[in-house]
Amino acid sequence: MSRRLVPGLLVALAALGLATDAEARPRKHRKKAAIHHVHKKKTSKAKTKVAARKPTSKPSNMPGGWTWPPSPAMVGKGKACTDELDLLGIGWKPAPREPKITTPITLTTMELGGVKIVSTFRKPPHVMDCHLALGLATHTVQLYALGIREIHFSRIYGYTQVRSYGSTKHSLSRHALGLAIDVRAVVDEAGHKATVVDDYLKDDPLLLRVEDYLNDSGGFRTVLTPRNDPASHDDHFHVEVRVDY
Repeated sequence: MSRRLVPGLLVALAALGLATDAEARPRKHRKKAAIHHVHKKKTSKAKTKVAARKPTSKPSNMPGGWTWPPSPAMVGKGKACTDELDLLGIGWKPAPREPKITTPITLTTMELGGVKIVSTFRKPPHVMDCHLALGLATHTVQLYALGIREIHFSRIYGYTQVRSYGSTKHSLSRHALGLAIDVRAVVDEAGHKATVVDDYLKDDPLLLRVEDYLNDSGGFRTVLTPRNDPASHDDHFHVEVRVDY
């Protein structure tokens, strides 16, 4: 039967059950229904594309193997870290959970390897990840041999985003992971205090010695200083312990 039927005849046939619903509907309604179907299809595809664009990987600037919540491997590595602190005779206590710190601890004394870790204005307790404590404990021994007796810092933990070259990035800072410390000044065995903001660009030998050691030790990522990032690190060394999970 031809589908080019007049509307009246289609209605009559529909009443007798001889015409399909699609045939019984006037042409303009069939056209609208077809347009609606195509639009719905396009919308579904667009939603699929948007969903596909959503990032599935972890934020940048995170340690290798880092996930949140912590994976069993991360928890295991944290336990190995606290065991190492025990072997070194370094007193520590578990700290309350902080967002994104895998193994939060506080030290019972802020003196490691003979070097005092002095807060410039924040009051204790200073929560950090075990790996930062272990990194400092390992390398302050060598800093002591270089004549360092005190390290003055302004911040360890802080739930912040990366700040570099004068702008704030989307990724978390390693301060948020408890793996970084901002060094404001160092004091040597003679009592000479060298501050980053005043003395670093004057090529103070004490500060340069500390920077060179930290960069060459393999235990830390590249130190951010007034020389390599003056817009965001003009008054401190940003020091991040190196850790892979």
